[in-house]
Amino acid sequence: MKLIKTKIIATIILVVSLMTLALPIVTGADVVSASSDGNPRFVDEYGLLNSSQAKTLEKRLDEISDKHNFDVVVLVVDSINRKDPRVFAADYFEENGYGRGKDNTGIILMISMSQRDFAFVTTGTKGLYAFTDAGQAYLEKLFLPQLSDGDYYGAFMTFADNVDDFLVRADNGRPYDTGNIPRMTAAEKSSARLWSVIISIIVALLAASIVIAIWQAQLKSVRKQDFAGSYIRQGSMALRVQRDIFLYRNITKVKRQESSSSGGSSGSFKSSSGSSFSGRSGKF
Repeated sequence: MKLIKTKIIATIILVVSLMTLALPIVTGADVVSASSDGNPRFVDEYGLLNSSQAKTLEKRLDEISDKHNFDVVVLVVDSINRKDPRVFAADYFEENGYGRGKDNTGIILMISMSQRDFAFVTTGTKGLYAFTDAGQAYLEKLFLPQLSDGDYYGAFMTFADNVDDFLVRADNGRPYDTGNIPRMTAAEKSSARLWSVIISIIVALLAASIVIAIWQAQLKSVRKQDFAGSYIRQGSMALRVQRDIFLYRNITKVKRQESSSSGGSSGSFKSSSGSSFSGRSGKF
């Protein structure tokens, strides 16, 4: 009898062990957060990003949202049907239950692929404090170049990372605003350094060319003449007919390049429900 009980107990232990091994191991990295209503913080109705990019971006948005108790959302749609981009983004944010706290604070970046419109809007006490008008203009400069170049994943990640930076500064009591915004972005600084190197090389080449020209001039005993007549021996050539003939002309036209991105509406506004929002919109 004892032997039978022992076998039963051993069998139970074995079954429990096998079931435990069969269960998936869930780590902190596998837990996906969402908005209070369970909506994902990255919504791609156009199919712009691949699954790996979408998963990485959504994880980053969730991390920032949980870290600051502030919903950060990215939305990609095909068309907004001529609706104001900022109002469309604000209405989507409200109607889909995004926002944290009593005042539903958060921020959303929306792009419309058909109209090439973008808009990012924020609401709530924390959002309006962290993203001032001057700060919004600076934030636009950080991600819009990538958006205009078609690097959508890079633009979305840049937006998310800098929203995190904006919120950290706001938590420390120093939101980006007039007087404390960097004069140049990292991309602009890199471009400025590149141009400095190029200009230095051009100046050096010009200086070297001038010096070489002076040396060459000192080595010549015969000077170049400006007119063909200077090379003719006096009295050796007589022209019976002289006339000017127009042969042809070349006209080259170059199309003026237009900016691929442009700013649009900015500042405070109301959503369709009457809630207070602030943000910017334009073309990319």
